Amino acid sequence: MNILAIDTSSKLCSVAVLNDKNLIDKIECDNGLTHSETLMPLIQNLLDKNNLSLKDMGLLVCDIGPGSFTGIRIGVATIKAFSDSLNIPAIGVNSLECYAHNVHRCGLVCSMIDCKNENCYFALYNFDNDICKTLEAPQNNSIYKCIDLLKNNYSGIPITFVGDGSKIYMDILKKDFENAIFLSDEENILNIYNLGLIGFDVFDEYNSKSLDLPPLLPLYLKKPQAQYQLESKKLEIKKMNISDLDSIDMNEFDDFWNISNLKNDLLSENSIWFIAKIEDVVIGFVGFKKVFDEAEIMDIAVHKNYRMQGIASQMLAYMINEAKLMNIKRINLEVNEKNLPALNLYKKFGFIEIGRRKKYYGDLDAILMRD
Repeated sequence: MNILAIDTSSKLCSVAVLNDKNLIDKIECDNGLTHSETLMPLIQNLLDKNNLSLKDMGLLVCDIGPGSFTGIRIGVATIKAFSDSLNIPAIGVNSLECYAHNVHRCGLVCSMIDCKNENCYFALYNFDNDICKTLEAPQNNSIYKCIDLLKNNYSGIPITFVGDGSKIYMDILKKDFENAIFLSDEENILNIYNLGLIGFDVFDEYNSKSLDLPPLLPLYLKKPQAQYQLESKKLEIKKMNISDLDSIDMNEFDDFWNISNLKNDLLSENSIWFIAKIEDVVIGFVGFKKVFDEAEIMDIAVHKNYRMQGIASQMLAYMINEAKLMNIKRINLEVNEKNLPALNLYKKFGFIEIGRRKKYYGDLDAILMRD
């Protein structure tokens, strides 16, 4: 069985292809967390290099965190889109367990990922003859609470510490754990091969017991700042006007097509755009062009720190409702055939494929849809 594994939870963007437990090939790219731009080309390059396609995959595996909130959202959304569109089973593996599998010895392993201000994500595992048992589930707390938990429950037992947190807090840990073992810098990275192996084992276990696979969801041990803002402050969606352009930071909308076209649209009486804000921060916008009693969706864009939080769905629902109030009978759109998150969003709102524009995006087709 061929397996595609991806990891976007850290600064490394990594992809690998395995056949069962054998690594076929992998690519790792330190791109400064610009995973939204590099993940798809990385996957395509890896598959092309090995004469494979997504349809050749029997299992998809991704890192579900903890880690970079934006990176996790990108990875999970990509794998879910592949899984849903091609009907391929998908497994999520947490970063802490992946780190723990870097340790090739029996005993206790504490995985740590730094999350700043003397806080960390951590989990404790026991390895016995290649069998990994979770003793302390992944959690978020201060480094001192983590130390207290380990001292109170596992005092005197040698512990191997792994993960970037183990390096950052090494001096603190050494004071409380004389028998502590620390890995080298080379071993303190998220290993994409380990990710694929763990995913294979999880799939094999569920399959052997004829159990449904667990849902693929991000593992958020604490809420991102954007989520706190959404919960504590009201999301406002309203019609956009030309003055709103000055409040849009286009650097935060890396998937938007053309700001000058947007400005021209706002000056046209046939184009209607809506903007989503939290207080004075623009977090999204969507628009359509009206032609008699039909509308063509022009674009939908979400601030990169607010993706996978339902913003696009709320804006699209608002726009559709406003279109109905304008006596719009039908809404049309076109979307890149590889833009699976957008395709799934439109399908959720009842849009269906009615045709294609061949090679509209270079080598890729544009899918035509209507509600």
